[in-house]
Amino acid sequence: MTKVDMEAVDDVRRRLAVEVPAGDVTAEIERAYEALRRRARVPGFRPGRAPRAVLEQLYGEQVRADVFGRLVQESFADAVRTQNLQPVSAPQIVTESAAPGAPLRYSATVEVRPTITVANYTGLPAERPMRTIDDGDVERFITTLRERRATLRPISDRVVAQRGDIGTLDYEARVAGRLVGKGDQRLVEIGPDPADGPGARLEGVRVGEATTFEVPYPADHENAELAGQTVTFHATVTALAQRDVPPLDEAFAVQAQFASVEELRQRVREQLEAAMQREADAAVRASLVTRLVGAHEFEVPSAMIERRAAVMAEEVLEELGPRRPPASREADVRAHLQRDLHEQARNQVKAALILDAVAEQEHLTVDDDAIDAHVDRLAESAGRSRDRVRALYQDAGARAGLRMRLLQDRALELLVERAVITNVERPSGVAGVPGNG
Repeated sequence: MTKVDMEAVDDVRRRLAVEVPAGDVTAEIERAYEALRRRARVPGFRPGRAPRAVLEQLYGEQVRADVFGRLVQESFADAVRTQNLQPVSAPQIVTESAAPGAPLRYSATVEVRPTITVANYTGLPAERPMRTIDDGDVERFITTLRERRATLRPISDRVVAQRGDIGTLDYEARVAGRLVGKGDQRLVEIGPDPADGPGARLEGVRVGEATTFEVPYPADHENAELAGQTVTFHATVTALAQRDVPPLDEAFAVQAQFASVEELRQRVREQLEAAMQREADAAVRASLVTRLVGAHEFEVPSAMIERRAAVMAEEVLEELGPRRPPASREADVRAHLQRDLHEQARNQVKAALILDAVAEQEHLTVDDDAIDAHVDRLAESAGRSRDRVRALYQDAGARAGLRMRLLQDRALELLVERAVITNVERPSGVAGVPGNG
C-alpha cells in the first residue's frame, strides 16, 4: 500500500512524501516488459519471443522512465485524493529513490487555496457617488453621436494641413531604428493636444512632402512596447479632408432611429441616468471589496496570481487590435505586461478568495437551474454564437467555473445588502454613448 505523509510548508504549500512499495514497482515493471515483448520487433527473434535480457538491453532505460513516470502520476493523484487536497498549481516533484526492486520514493510540493475566515464584513461603510444628469450632459452626448456620423469632404483649395483637418497619412514608426509600426492611408486628426500623438506634429505640413518628427510616449501607455519610449515617425500626408458634422434636426433623429429630436434627448437622458446608476453601484461594490482586501492579510498562491496576470496581459494585447506587437516581439511584451500587472492580479485573486470564503461562511449556493438560466442569458446575448456558448457550458469544468463566479456575485450582493451606504453627490460626467432603441 502506498504510504503518504503530508506537511504544511506554509499557508499555501503542502509537501507530500510518497512511497510506492517495492512490490508494486516490480509488478508494474513486469507488466511493462510483458506488453513490450508482445509488440516489440527484435531482429533474430520471432514476435513475442525476444528474451527479457535482450529487451532490457535495448529498451531498459525507456521502460524504467515510462514505469516510474506512470507510478508517480498515479500515486500523486491518489495521494491528493486521500489527503483531501485541491491543488492550484502543478506539483514540483523531487525523486529520492527510483530503482527496480526497491520502493519508489519522491516528494511533491503543491500550492493550495488558503483557508480564510473573513471577519467584520457586515455593516461596512461605503459611498455611492451620485451624479445628476443635466442638459449639458445630454447635449454633449448628442454632439458625440453627431460627430460619429460625420462625413469627410476632400479639401481641394489648399495643401497645408490646418488644425481640425483629417489627414490621410502614410508612415513608419521606429524606436532606436527598430520598426515598431507602419501604416498606409491612415486617417489622423490634425492638431489635437500634443500628448495625443502624431496628429499634433502635422499642423503646417504640406500634402505630399515627407516629414520626420518624434513623439514621446508616457510610461503608462497602453501599448507596452511603446510605453516610456520616444518614437520617431517618418510620415507623409497624402490628402486632407474636412469633417462635416450633420446638424441636430428631425432628419438626424430619424436616422438615429428616434421619432424626433425631443425623443432622442429623452432617451439619451434615460440611458445616461441608467449608466450613472450602474457606475454608482459598481463603485460601491469596488469600495467594499477593496476594504476587505486591505483588512485581511494572507498568503496568495503564486500560481493563481501568475494565471490571472497571464489572462490580463492577453486581454491587453487583444485590445490593441492592429497595434498588437509583431510575433517576434510578442513574448517579450507579454512578459513585461505580466510583470507590470502582477500586483493588480494579486489583488484580484485575493478579492476572489475573500468572496469565496464569504460564500462558504454564509452557506450560499448556486443550483443547476441558476447556472442554466445564466447560460441561457449568455447564449441569447451572443447572437449567432449562441450554440457555441451553450456547447461551452456543457463542459463540467466550464460549469464549475461559472458556478464559482455566480457564488462570488452572490457574496458581493450580500456585502452590499449589509453595508452602510452613504449617497455622495459628485460632479456630472460622461458615462458612455448610449445605444439606440
